[in-house]
Amino acid sequence: MLDLDFLTLYIVIFLNSLTVTVVWAAFAYIYRPHSASVHWLAACALSLVGGIVLAVQGNEGALVPAIAGNTIIIFGFSQFWIGLRRFRNMAGGQGAAVAITAIAFGLMVAMHDNDRGRAMVYAGGQSTVMLVCLIHLLRNRLPGIGAFIAIVAFSVAGLGQIMVIVTNWAVLAGTLDYAVYYALASYALLCTVFSGTVWNLGFAMMTVDSLHQRLARLSETDELTGLANRRALQRALDAAGLRGSGHSVLLIDLNDFKPLNDTHGHAAGDAALQFFGRLISECVRSTDVVARIGGDEFCILLPGATRDDAEEIAREIRTRLQDTPFMWQGRSLALSASIGAAQSREAMGTQEDLVAVADRRLYKDKVLHKTVESQVQPSKMVS
Repeated sequence: MLDLDFLTLYIVIFLNSLTVTVVWAAFAYIYRPHSASVHWLAACALSLVGGIVLAVQGNEGALVPAIAGNTIIIFGFSQFWIGLRRFRNMAGGQGAAVAITAIAFGLMVAMHDNDRGRAMVYAGGQSTVMLVCLIHLLRNRLPGIGAFIAIVAFSVAGLGQIMVIVTNWAVLAGTLDYAVYYALASYALLCTVFSGTVWNLGFAMMTVDSLHQRLARLSETDELTGLANRRALQRALDAAGLRGSGHSVLLIDLNDFKPLNDTHGHAAGDAALQFFGRLISECVRSTDVVARIGGDEFCILLPGATRDDAEEIAREIRTRLQDTPFMWQGRSLALSASIGAAQSREAMGTQEDLVAVADRRLYKDKVLHKTVESQVQPSKMVS
């Protein structure tokens, strides 16, 4: 069996932690709003400091650096858990991290004259934090290969620390030779060091996946209204077409939007679009897709809906517009909309054909609106 002394392993801890710390420093700098990266950077930096302190004790195991280094590393490991919590937008956790660290520190001080007891406490503190991280990953079922890699790494490292506890107990009980324990413990420490590298790799993959998903959401979200944009709508239409279960669309256009913009300014126009986006979102089902496809044009995809269902929602939107005035700077501005409905069976070609059918009906509705307006005295927008 290869002979590994602990001083060499402490140097390995230092170099390994330094490498991973540099990686997380880059992540934390580039993706500054990503708070999980900051905590994982802190975890690696504390492990780096702990490795330096442990290296001071040498192979003789001087008491003060041994307790101080192990305490720093246990608290550092707890920051991996805090980072996982922040990754899920969960607050808190630092109190528990401090408590675990304080308990481990107190027990190590109490066992100042018992090397094996201190080693068991150290391993117990690390394995406790690893178990908490493992439970968090399993309970929250984080998607992606990164989470799976982290789960495996924490499991392997935890088993290594449990082996340290068991072998120390066996040495105390007189059933295991110290030389055998020393060899097993050194390999368990090495296993923990490289498992730490692996779970950090998993965290990095989780971070990249999360940022990629965020960018994907942003690329399919209308910046002004927060609704889906044309790209998201097209993807949803294509998916509905593949399901083949039938769907309807509503194409909606605000009437007289340009005069509103010209009279009250673009800020009023933007506010009106946001108001209308919220209003139509309240009129549809959770499975429907509401999108702003440009200017004052909106489209609603209604999976599984007939044309009658779509026209019922159109009536609801018109009623809500009449009953819910748009307020701008203390004034009530009248809004109305032209709407065209179409059902997938009416367009046997592509999804573009379906939207074209709804667009023709939207145009007819807009012509009807202008005809009605021309027959009555135009009402002022400001009441």
